[in-house]
Amino acid sequence: MKILTDEKAVAATGGPAITALTEAATGATFYTDALSPEQIAANRRIVAIAADACFTAAASDRQHFAAAFIDDAFAGYVIATHHGEEDRELDWLMVDPRFHGTGVSAALMEAGIAWLGADRALWLNVIRHNERAIRFYRRFGFEIDPDARTDHVVPHAIMRRSAQG
Repeated sequence: MKILTDEKAVAATGGPAITALTEAATGATFYTDALSPEQIAANRRIVAIAADACFTAAASDRQHFAAAFIDDAFAGYVIATHHGEEDRELDWLMVDPRFHGTGVSAALMEAGIAWLGADRALWLNVIRHNERAIRFYRRFGFEIDPDARTDHVVPHAIMRRSAQG
């Protein structure tokens, strides 16, 4: 597995590849039969803004974009955002479903956590019905904050990880 970051990651992926990977990743994990048309539109918006979000992150000193490749195939990406000294977010984690269970998600999580500071408190958003993702994030020390609220159309939970070390 190869991990490229920021401008090198953008050069190796490009907008159409980021959009296609995000479409596959969200299609596998963001949908249930119970979603309303408004919620489906919100999920589609994620796909529509993905490439711009990656390009913006790669060019920012407050964000980090890392992309994973297996045998030159684009397997996934993470965006980490440093909003403030005590406000560090694992902002996006998208993995092509063909690469689920291969270690790509873990490698990207580790890259995002390392950039944000493994010794710092971190947080992330997760879709509430995505139990697989919630179990995965718990492996990295994240737990659902029962008091946190979001205004997402599709119900989300905020998961937090205490400062480590």
